[in-house]
Amino acid sequence: MPLITSHTQLAEQYAYYFAPALTGETAQKQLNPLTTRDLVPLICNQILSSNPRLVADVAAGHSDNSALEHLIMQTAEKERERAGLSSKELVKDVLDFLFGYGPLQPLIEDESVSDIDGTRYYEFTVKRNGVREAIPTRFADAKIYDTFCRLVVIRNGGVINENDSHCRVTDEQRRLRINVTVPPRSLNGPTISIRRHRRKSWRFEDLERVGMLTAENRQLLTDLATSGKTVLFCGKGAAGKTTLLRAFIEAMPIMERVLVAESDSELYPEKPYCLLQRIKKPHEGGRILSLRDLVADGLTMSLDTYCIGEIVGPEAAEFIRAAYSGHRCLGTIHAESAGDAVDRILSLARAASPQESEELMRRMLLRGLDCLVYLQDFKVREIIALTDTEKEDSSNAGITLWPPIADSSTDTGFDYPFEQVVPSA
Repeated sequence: MPLITSHTQLAEQYAYYFAPALTGETAQKQLNPLTTRDLVPLICNQILSSNPRLVADVAAGHSDNSALEHLIMQTAEKERERAGLSSKELVKDVLDFLFGYGPLQPLIEDESVSDIDGTRYYEFTVKRNGVREAIPTRFADAKIYDTFCRLVVIRNGGVINENDSHCRVTDEQRRLRINVTVPPRSLNGPTISIRRHRRKSWRFEDLERVGMLTAENRQLLTDLATSGKTVLFCGKGAAGKTTLLRAFIEAMPIMERVLVAESDSELYPEKPYCLLQRIKKPHEGGRILSLRDLVADGLTMSLDTYCIGEIVGPEAAEFIRAAYSGHRCLGTIHAESAGDAVDRILSLARAASPQESEELMRRMLLRGLDCLVYLQDFKVREIIALTDTEKEDSSNAGITLWPPIADSSTDTGFDYPFEQVVPSA
């Protein structure tokens, strides 16, 4: 489906209709559409008001275009001839308007961009290799930007309004995770945050080339990937956790059978023998499918590994349960350091499972978890291992595998603890 790539085109299409529409005025009284520029946004707004679910279904590939094309023609029949448009031309223009990313489209297609963030209609930044930079991208005005943000949510199956003023959706076709907030939650107008996942996962050698890894920690991570150890990747947002986890999965043995169970699709593994499953949220209709359901069902699927993906809430309890089941488990979590990741995941798990004691949750986590990898600014800063002693004592202290510790009196240099955690063949 063609995409809008012209800033001018998008601004013109929005400006002539959505400005009055967003202030609650009746556009039909103020607009006498005579051109494509006028007519297309008018039709789009009426369709989004009357049948947003149809737009979302077409965007997700759950429905073909025929029903939407019929609705377009039904909505525009009277005005189409006045605008001098053919039916085919009108349908194409409306579909372009509904399913494009406008001035953000070049950034969506840029493989070097990992994050696109907008705080105002004229204020955008991107991240490349963990470095944030300002860009000149802007929308024509605040009202056009507001409508664009809401449209992105609707067409990706989300719900956003005054009562639900924050929504996180996934554009699986383009591999985007999108967060949008609108007033009253967002005081300075709508904001949008887009996490863009590469079409092709980076491998460890690629991450060494761009500076995330060194030759030494690349070899250590390669050995961990092939050893069956449970690993938790930690760091702040956009530190490179998901990027490294994707590369880690690609370095695992080909025959290892992995269940990737996520709240929102982000990993997109290319490795064979991966099962990809996602929760089903309440607004999606039908029976709700939770992460606990996915983890429990996985016990009967002859798995070698669980991959929980991003841990931001209830996922923490499921990570601990999966890691304590005897399976390898992988995930990412926001934390200030590798050592802090244990307390962070336990605090999230206790909130999700208040009936479990803190002592039990800690013991389960430390018995199941083998290594913590901490990233900062798109670089691996620390790799910590939990040895059998720490696991039995229910301590969150660990041995630093990388960077090497020079004090030989403690016998915690690079080679010794590495042999403890990853036995040689």
